[in-house]
Amino acid sequence: MSVTRRLEGIKAVTYDCWGTLLKDRDFKGAMARRAAALRDMVDLDEDQAEGLLREAWLKHDDAWKQIETFGPGRMAAYCLEARGIFEDEPIAKLTKEFEEASIETGVDPVQGAGETLAALEAAGIRRALVCDTGFTPGRVVRRLLEEADLIGFLEVTCFSDEVGVPKPGGDIYAKALAGLGVRPPEAVHVGDLRRTDIAGAHDMGMHAARFRGVHDDRSDATEAEIILDRHEQLLDVLGLR
Repeated sequence: MSVTRRLEGIKAVTYDCWGTLLKDRDFKGAMARRAAALRDMVDLDEDQAEGLLREAWLKHDDAWKQIETFGPGRMAAYCLEARGIFEDEPIAKLTKEFEEASIETGVDPVQGAGETLAALEAAGIRRALVCDTGFTPGRVVRRLLEEADLIGFLEVTCFSDEVGVPKPGGDIYAKALAGLGVRPPEAVHVGDLRRTDIAGAHDMGMHAARFRGVHDDRSDATEAEIILDRHEQLLDVLGLR
């Protein structure tokens, strides 16, 4: 059951991206494109390429859990260096393939996201994005948000590959709040992950709402005070409908 208690004095909303505003149409297809790009550059069979790609992703995941970044460039370098390729040109080429795979397979806006952002804008509530990046960097996510007709609603966009620190690190939240010109208690962060979205927002002194309309995080990490099954429920939380 969702929890949509009322919050007072909110001047801004920050949003997570993946699993909150956007979702992949074909995540497995995007990963298959990355593995195929790796096979084109290195003499590997399909299983070997997929295994090496998984290793690189685990390096990213380990760094993410340490509140550090290990982005597509480092993942591409890891894969190629494991096979004795150290030159800048092939690493840059594979990095681009890794970064842009989701453009080819496509993404969709999460149901209700655009309508809710439009309602927040009409009510004078400031809006920002606080996004951790993996294979897909900020420059590509901006393009995907534009294609989904969402980018125009976001006044500030903060990406971990650009800020240098992922959630729950405070720097990425602080940058978003500074860009919006609001204090932490005047903002609520909406995201799907307890360890990053919810814990990070709480550590900053923000309110937090866990969105489970795409992914229901059942981990035992910090829970949010508000649970949303649909984006529109946030309007009730803020007293806007």
